[in-house]
Amino acid sequence: MATVLAVILGLFVAFPDGQGSAAAQRRTVRVLHYNLCGAAAVCPWNAGGSGSGTSIARLVKSAARFEPDVITVNEICLTQYAELKRKLARAGWTMDGTYASSQDNVPACGSSGRFGTAVLSRGDVPDGQQDYRRFAHTGGETYTNGGRTVLVRRGLLCAHTTVRGARLFACTAHTYSKAPEQLREIRDWTAGFPRGVPVVLGGDLNLPPDAPALSLLTNRFVEADHADGEHTVDGRKIDYLFAGKRHVRSSDADAVRYPESDHALLKGWFGLTF
Repeated sequence: MATVLAVILGLFVAFPDGQGSAAAQRRTVRVLHYNLCGAAAVCPWNAGGSGSGTSIARLVKSAARFEPDVITVNEICLTQYAELKRKLARAGWTMDGTYASSQDNVPACGSSGRFGTAVLSRGDVPDGQQDYRRFAHTGGETYTNGGRTVLVRRGLLCAHTTVRGARLFACTAHTYSKAPEQLREIRDWTAGFPRGVPVVLGGDLNLPPDAPALSLLTNRFVEADHADGEHTVDGRKIDYLFAGKRHVRSSDADAVRYPESDHALLKGWFGLTF
């Protein structure tokens, strides 16, 4: 069903934009989202690496087959981000991107210790066009490793990019379950983006579909996968792919489990108007 939908959505369909001026076009935007478990104790085979048997290798293999326009990633070292871009290019699917760290004391992430999130795009992500907004509400979250305890500073990371010449904001967030106010911050910040530019958002939000705080996003976004029972980690659904309601005409997604991470890899399709 998803394959048929992708083919149908791949057709360009012109229709009135409601202003009587120009025609909008519907384009399929393919998105991958993956929480890598990149340097976590529960996935020691990753340990900040990117070789065979790691989540990086799995993501590269999946991207080469799925050919996404956008990839959003959580729990990724800065060193893994650099390797991901290099390996994608070697696999014939070059992507630009942007990275932001939530902490800098993760030994498995190399000398910088930087660990966080990334957004990659088939379109350019111009220098200076990274939009990273740290959450004001941290929930008091801390992380101790390498002999240091730091305050974890999560945030919303967006790449200002394009899909086949049309502007797109591609974003990710890895929110803290004890700070649901972070979803309010995502809603408020994305509401301030230009209304004529579609927004896609992938992330591990650490909240189930019935969490009251999730309505802060679902009143502005459409979820690619509408099946609330689609588990993404340990029998729970906490990973999501969204796009702004204003531009969504159709959507679908699959959650696929692989052994390299404790989270499912999300593959999503959005039929968006630009």
